[in-house]
Amino acid sequence: MQSKYKTPLTGLFLMGAGLMTITAWQEDDPITQGLLIAAIIVLTTLAWRHLSRRAWALMIPLCALLLLALLWHAPKTYAISVWLWPIMLLAPQPRPMRYALLVAAALGWWHMQAPLGMAQATLSGALLAALMTLGFAKAIEHSRLRQELERRYRLTPEDSLWSLNRLREDLSVEWSRRQRENVYAELLVIRPYQRGHTVRWRLRERLAALIHAFERCYRVDAQTFAVLLISKDEQHAALRRDAISTELQEHCRIRIAPVAPDLDPITLGDELSVQNSGLHCRQEATDHA
Repeated sequence: MQSKYKTPLTGLFLMGAGLMTITAWQEDDPITQGLLIAAIIVLTTLAWRHLSRRAWALMIPLCALLLLALLWHAPKTYAISVWLWPIMLLAPQPRPMRYALLVAAALGWWHMQAPLGMAQATLSGALLAALMTLGFAKAIEHSRLRQELERRYRLTPEDSLWSLNRLREDLSVEWSRRQRENVYAELLVIRPYQRGHTVRWRLRERLAALIHAFERCYRVDAQTFAVLLISKDEQHAALRRDAISTELQEHCRIRIAPVAPDLDPITLGDELSVQNSGLHCRQEATDHA
């Protein structure tokens, strides 16, 4: 979702970086030139990197600070930059950060409106307020769409991953089946040592190749994946578990737990993130009925 959300903005980021490069080349003030160079680096990073939600959460405050510093240092020269505030609202970010952008936009306008006349200051303030309102409304709509996407069973139609909500439902179903039939189910939670879109994509492909057609891969969070293995008995499950862990253990942390009524994928993922060894297998406390 993040890559799809970012892609339409790539051209805009590159255009902004190009314009700032031209402006920085013509700028004589070293402070302003330094701020513009920092902004060029940030915009180029936003355009070319597959950023996680946490990276976006760091980039947006950095962009806001750079823009506010530029308006504060040279309000007359770069007063037109005040219209960038509504665009920044559209990037993925937590709600408190959007409120901070509203405050920063108001501060930037207040500092640059002094040289303007009353009529121009009032008109620019009204237009900025209207654009910020529209940007905030659009950002809320994007957040709602992302939440709806996360609630889908399959994350995208062509994707092999299923959602966390579907995993919770399947755990309940498999526990019920385990009580009725002679089957054994266990959950494998997997997180690669390395980060990055390519690493996650390769792991998804390998997991899809290692499981049966009737089994599914799930995404617990941005870095953590899960596989629900269905076997005819515990001996067969151990063979499959060993085969998968041997294939993945060199590049991933793995945590394995038998399906139980109180099994929580989020808790298992948190335990996985702090475990020291590459593989940990949780044993059942009691046999199921």
